[in-house]
Amino acid sequence: MLLIKAEIKKWKRSRILIGIILLTVILNLFAIERAFSISRESPIMDSFGDLYCLAFKNITFVFLPVVIGIVSTMLFFEEKKNDTLKNVLITSVSRFEVFLVKFILIELLTLFLMALTYISSVLGAVLSIGFLDFNLVTLKEAAILYILAALLIPIAMLPVIYIASFSKSYVLPISMCLIYLGIGIFGASILVHIHPLASLLGVYQNVSSAAKEMVENSIGYSLNVSQFSCLLSILSIGIVFFILAIKSMKRQNY
Repeated sequence: MLLIKAEIKKWKRSRILIGIILLTVILNLFAIERAFSISRESPIMDSFGDLYCLAFKNITFVFLPVVIGIVSTMLFFEEKKNDTLKNVLITSVSRFEVFLVKFILIELLTLFLMALTYISSVLGAVLSIGFLDFNLVTLKEAAILYILAALLIPIAMLPVIYIASFSKSYVLPISMCLIYLGIGIFGASILVHIHPLASLLGVYQNVSSAAKEMVENSIGYSLNVSQFSCLLSILSIGIVFFILAIKSMKRQNY
């Protein structure tokens, strides 16, 4: 708990974190602007599902994985550079605890950004009016979709976080993050049970009809997979890279 509080104090002084929040707000405002400017007679904005899926896609498909790549790199590299991690490890804190705290912080940041996006979507629907399906059912569907993404995207990004844990610069983890993201997006059909980001699409499409349409419109087809198998794939690969990251940190000398 003390480690988490210490990390949060450092984050409060980070300009990068402020920039991430501002960019999230801008992307959310873009979705709200679409809700105001597009007629409810248009098939691309005739339901609340269209709005919350647009805001969701803006944040989760590219922006959030890149943010996690940058933040994880910053968390590990800056501490090595400033010898902060060395001082922490002198105490009774284990490398497992250090990595776990950093991963929890990434999860908390993701939850915060997704909560901000969800609130923006609801606010946009209320202010722009005209969504006939704006009710408790669609609010619940949107909440489930957003919570799943907030919890699973950091797990799906553990291969990149693993690289960040031993990298000695920003170049390798950020480069691998972009490559990893590109493969996940463009190879979704054949890598759905191999690549965690591709598997996420299989999870999303089973949440609601609007989410299914979002995935189909994004990649051009529907993924013929079960939500459970995709979840199992994400968690299995995530656990493997979590363990690898712990072992990597134990081998390193600070």
